[in-house]
Amino acid sequence: MKDEVPIATPTRLAPEERKAVRRAIERVIDSGPWIGGPEVSQFEDEFAAYIGGGSVVGCGNGTDALVLAIIGLDLPVGSQVLVAANEGGYAATAIRMAGLTPVAMDLDPTTLAPSARNAADAAAGREDVSAIIVTHLHGDPLDMAEIDAWRQHRGIRLIEDCAQAHGARRNGRHAGHTGEAAAFSFYPTKNLGALGDGGAVVFSDPEAAIRARALAQYGWNSERSIMLGRGRNSRLDALQAAVLRARLDFLDERNARRRAILAHYRSVAARSQFLGDRDYGTAHHAVLRSTNRDELSRHLAVRGVQTAIHYPLVLGQMPGLDLGSAATPVAVALAEQILSFPCTPELSDEEITRVASALEEWGAL
Repeated sequence: MKDEVPIATPTRLAPEERKAVRRAIERVIDSGPWIGGPEVSQFEDEFAAYIGGGSVVGCGNGTDALVLAIIGLDLPVGSQVLVAANEGGYAATAIRMAGLTPVAMDLDPTTLAPSARNAADAAAGREDVSAIIVTHLHGDPLDMAEIDAWRQHRGIRLIEDCAQAHGARRNGRHAGHTGEAAAFSFYPTKNLGALGDGGAVVFSDPEAAIRARALAQYGWNSERSIMLGRGRNSRLDALQAAVLRARLDFLDERNARRRAILAHYRSVAARSQFLGDRDYGTAHHAVLRSTNRDELSRHLAVRGVQTAIHYPLVLGQMPGLDLGSAATPVAVALAEQILSFPCTPELSDEEITRVASALEEWGAL
């Protein structure tokens, strides 16, 4: 049997991108510094320009980006934060780390994303909700208008989790500019990935960014006195910043390749429903919904195609989050039906054809 078509391909780089990354690494090795310095500040500026503005603060990973967003906005310790039940536990973990309490929202049965109604239902009877975190899952930027209007009426903050949405634009606007803060991850399998961990948080208010930058380095002031509580050591190192600067030039091209792959899968998967918006998404994941998910997964495995589930459990099914028995039936049903397919830009045409053929075969059964 041929090698399996992999679900992720982080070590595959096109020749020109590989050369650019090697040059960036050599530049850091030769010049330093290896922590902080111009590579980090220049990446922050270039990333801000790419997404269309805001004050960018680099940090150690995407989870820390969410934590710094929460603490940087000075959300009250112990207060509650709304989060979609199907977000995988990443935002909920950050909420706990910041000393707040996650509250799970269900999904709209039509859009399969959280709506203003879902937010209102989750917040009903709760007086200490301080924020809502909206995750642009699978690289699909959500229409934020109704949620934004609801949360402003309620008087709470909005944080966008853009960990899977690098380059995702809706109506000409990059994801992450509706609320007060947005968090990005640069984990190697992201659309914009580092060669290790990395993250960034973007604020609409420069003062919040100043606070978050201090919190990312213990809460220090200029004299290295800890002036802010709940600080941490979470720095984006110069090597990863340089790699991200190099790879940013290739992001739009790689996203276009992802979209083309997903469009091809859609065209042959007659029996199945792919999630996401055809017009706006960046195809971070190619996710199909099927009532015969497990049978489909076995069908593909026999044909040498790896699959995954993003994500198999909703927040209320994760004991460590201690959310109690929040009712999120739409999210639970969706988690039992979804399956992700190889959709990375480094896949060969032959590999894409193998996946598409297996899907087409499944549709004809």
